[in-house]
Amino acid sequence: MKITSLHLRNYRNYENSEVNFCEGMNVILGNNGQGKTNLLESLVYLSLTRSFRISDDRKLIRTDQPFADLRCSFTDERERSVEAVIHPAGKTLLVDKHPVKKSSDFVGQLNVTLFSPDDLYLFQEQPRARRRLVNQEITKISLPYLHALNRYQNFLKERNYMLKSMRMDMVYLNTLDSRMAEEEAVIIQERKAFCDFINETMPGIYKDLSETEAEASLKYRCCIDPENISKEAVLHMHEESREKDMEYHATSSGIQREDFIFELDGKNMTETASQGQKRMVMLAFRMSLSEYIRKRTGNTPVLLLDDVLSELDLLRQAKLLEMASKAQQCLITTTHIPSFMENLPMKRFFIENGMIRNMEVTE
Repeated sequence: MKITSLHLRNYRNYENSEVNFCEGMNVILGNNGQGKTNLLESLVYLSLTRSFRISDDRKLIRTDQPFADLRCSFTDERERSVEAVIHPAGKTLLVDKHPVKKSSDFVGQLNVTLFSPDDLYLFQEQPRARRRLVNQEITKISLPYLHALNRYQNFLKERNYMLKSMRMDMVYLNTLDSRMAEEEAVIIQERKAFCDFINETMPGIYKDLSETEAEASLKYRCCIDPENISKEAVLHMHEESREKDMEYHATSSGIQREDFIFELDGKNMTETASQGQKRMVMLAFRMSLSEYIRKRTGNTPVLLLDDVLSELDLLRQAKLLEMASKAQQCLITTTHIPSFMENLPMKRFFIENGMIRNMEVTE
């Protein structure tokens, strides 16, 4: 997959800007606060229909403007385009210039993988943040997972409503448990396959980046035995916790309680790892994600690296860029280009106050 152009109108600090990217490495230069991260954020939005920084889409609209328009052209075996028009009442989504009614018809058409310094929050946040990360990565490439997740959340909401009510319909509760278990089995299977793949690829990437023999892994804290995934096993779990659920008026077990733990040599990184180790593991995780998407879809996602070079020493900068150069396309934001990069093939952009200029190509 390769992004050919991006047009931003009334988005964040962009009034009306268009940029054309090349295959390979694209370096986006500029001082802090000029709009580099905003540009990458727009591409993530066009992949997921949401920002990775804020939850209120209205804040993405340029001050005193009625709407924001984000449009991207890319090649994915053929010329494609996606567009999102954000307005106070919601958003309008278009794929290949045709409106789509459901976000599920839009998500993942453009596939990008982002590393941001903000990723380090995942080590400290509650399990919900890590589940959200895993969910968004799987839903980009698996419609069955997305549909199962949506159906499960609806069933869960209905079940919790019933548990809080004064009158309990046991027949309906049994029906809900059965329907939930069916969706959960699909979700657990996908989550396990995801973690299995990450654990096949991330350890080697981490060792290459960090130049240590430490073993990085992602532990799946599953609600059932992940080696015995079935509707019956999930249903048994809900039956076992039913008495507790009725006492506390909430569903106490299920995929909404699961967690994904980043470990280094088998130890929870939240408790033992340094900031440098956490940064290296997240980079390795994101690079592994890129390979996961390529394997599942046949297309390599565009790699987005936001201000990552400033946090690495020269050796690890070089290691990371060596890996990034293997991607079909990579967009890197930075305040300056390290000396060792000067002679690498790349296209350079300079951003100042939402204006993109001074474009040049280094062969």
